[in-house]
Formats: sequence, C-alpha cells, structure tokens
Amino acid sequence: MRIPDLVAIVTGGAGAVGGGISRCLAREGAHIVVADIALEPAEKRAEEIRGMGRRSLAVKADITLEKDCQELVRASLKEFGRIDILVNNAGHFGDRLGLPFTNQTEEEWDDNYTINVKGPFFLCKAVAPHMMERRSGKIINISSIAAKRDPQIVPAYAAGKNALLTLTRIVAKDLAPYNINVNAICPGMVWGHFWKRLAPLVAAGEPSFTGMEPRELFEAWFHKSTPLQREQTPEDIGNLAAFLASKEARNITGQTIHVDGGAAMN
Repeated sequence: MRIPDLVAIVTGGAGAVGGGISRCLAREGAHIVVADIALEPAEKRAEEIRGMGRRSLAVKADITLEKDCQELVRASLKEFGRIDILVNNAGHFGDRLGLPFTNQTEEEWDDNYTINVKGPFFLCKAVAPHMMERRSGKIINISSIAAKRDPQIVPAYAAGKNALLTLTRIVAKDLAPYNINVNAICPGMVWGHFWKRLAPLVAAGEPSFTGMEPRELFEAWFHKSTPLQREQTPEDIGNLAAFLASKEARNITGQTIHVDGGAAMN
C-alpha cells in the first residue's frame, strides 16, 4: 500500500468523483474523513470506507464558510490526531448555461467563485498550520478540463477552476519549505451528478443532441471531443490522487495533471 495509515480529508466525498477518490485512497491504506454539505450521503460513504477495513468519519461542512472549514479540520484532528492529505474536490458549475457570458448573473458568478476557489482557499489555510508543524503533507485540488478548454457554456465555472490552478501554484510555493506538496488534477468527462445536471443544458444549446437521454448525450459528447474516445471514471481520478499523496510523488509540486483521455489536446 502506498499510503498506509495516513489520514485524508476529501471534500465533496459523498459524490461520484469524491467517492472514487475516497475508495482509491482507502485501498492504498488511508483513513478517510468524508466531508460533504449533505450529511446522510457522507455517512453512507464513510460506512462504505469502513467496510474496506479503514477508519472513516463523516462531517457535514459547507466549504464556503471559513468557520465550517476550520471545524472540519478540528474534527479530523480530534478523531485521528493528524491530517496527512487534503483533497479539495467539492465543486459547482451552476444551473444555467452561460452562452453568451452576459447571460451569467452576479449571483451565479459569485456562487462559482465561492465554492470553486474560496472554499479550497479556506481549507488550505485551515490545514496548513498543522502540516507546517509536522513538516509533511499533501494537498490535491480537483480542478477541471474546463480550466484549460475555456468552454463558453460554463464561463463562471471555467474561470473559477482556472483560478484554482493559480491558487495551487501559490500555495505550493508557500508550503514547499515545509515539505508539503500541492498539486491539481484536471478531470475530463466523468459521469455523475454534474453531468446529469449539465446534459439537458447542453442539449438545449446543441441541436444535434436534441431528444437524447442524459447518458446517451454524455457518450456522444465524449466520443466527439476525446481522442481516446472513452469516459473517465471516478477511480481514474482517485488513482492519480493516491499517487500524488504517496512518497513516490515527493518531488512533484505546483503541477496540473490532466486525466481526460487526451481531450485537452483538441
């Protein structure tokens, strides 16, 4: 196992990608703090992790509130006595398409920025003193292929996820003297809650997708836009997160790594 008995916080841990990350980290030996705005699914995820032979704690946390982020770190330390890994996975893209960008409201823009940038900032800030004191830690920010491809249909989301990449480099430089690695992952197309909500919005703006069921539209989209012509699974993202959390990645920091089937090349 790559990360035996290390403790990881995974935000948005009850969702599809968060579940894949949590399972992969647990398979490699980590104990998992499942943080989510919805407690009941977080508890179900924690039960799943415990079924894998690992310890797990479910914590309800709204990452847009600094006090919740601080309390999440306190609860994790109280339960486990240490935090080795932080995965900032929770994210948001909104309920409407933004094409053209003038369709986006101030509220939608603020929601995207607050969840996709400010939340990870709050958590990095909350966990940093503990990691700095121990002179050890791994922070992994989950961005998106949208940060690189600048899709016009979700401008606020794309801008926020791009800002998260800049935050990743800033935090990586600040924490490097303390032996703390900070990296970002840009997932490509992963079927889950985001895409189930995004599919009808895409169909509304793309005549060729009219009448398709969400899953059918998703498959048509990735076949069209991904060189490898296959979707990414939550475990694809989780496997990279497990590697970045391990000693094998000790000299990787401030980097952005795509898991997108080559879609960023298009």
